[in-house]
Amino acid sequence: MKNGKGLYLGDIQMRKTMFISMAFMVLVCTGCHSVSQEKSIESVVSEFFEADYEYRKVDIYFHGDTEFFSIVTEGKIIYSPYKEYRKIVESSGQSLWDEMYLSGNGKVVDAKMNSNNEWHDVKMSREYPYGYGEKLQFVLDREENADNRKLEVYAAEYTVDVSKNFRLEEELKAIVTQEYFLEKDSNTLVQIDTDLTDLNPKLFIANDISANGVALDIAQSHMEKESGLSEIVKLEILNYKGDIWIEVP
Repeated sequence: MKNGKGLYLGDIQMRKTMFISMAFMVLVCTGCHSVSQEKSIESVVSEFFEADYEYRKVDIYFHGDTEFFSIVTEGKIIYSPYKEYRKIVESSGQSLWDEMYLSGNGKVVDAKMNSNNEWHDVKMSREYPYGYGEKLQFVLDREENADNRKLEVYAAEYTVDVSKNFRLEEELKAIVTQEYFLEKDSNTLVQIDTDLTDLNPKLFIANDISANGVALDIAQSHMEKESGLSEIVKLEILNYKGDIWIEVP
């Protein structure tokens, strides 16, 4: 049947259907585009590892399940050219230094270390946050609310070949487990918790073998007498990508 303009009613219905379908596709594609703009947890973490930021780091040492020593460090980092400032703000025991400045390029950098109100110039290996340079696979573990922020907590882990690093024949590998806290609204990393419970004892064993030439079983027996090898490191990320200023004295 034709309408007054010479079009079949079937043609009109078909055109309406096509218009609705095209409009729906536009809406869907627009939604897909907005989702694609949100960075993945992999991209967020990779970007963080090469960013400037301030931080508060808490190292907690355990003897069994009992916490017996902790140290709180505050600092700030300029990724490139590398500069870093660190200051111990709280410690339940003695520390080898009170504050320090680091700068330079490459694996070994210059450090000015303050201990008992005296400054010393030393060379140190440049340190990176745990997880840097590792092939991390993230699993969404849970969601939390903290300080009026919605957080996604991702679990990750990586393997450290301790034997390779110390050039040992004995096989020593350790698993480092981590949690990455992502603020959902800003899609920004705000904290990284790292469990070194498996790594530190194997580093002790490897160092004992390398430095003292003892056998693996002897090094293991020495390690079992040590306390404080279990360690949790909590890195709180502050002023991420802010204006960071560090003047090395």
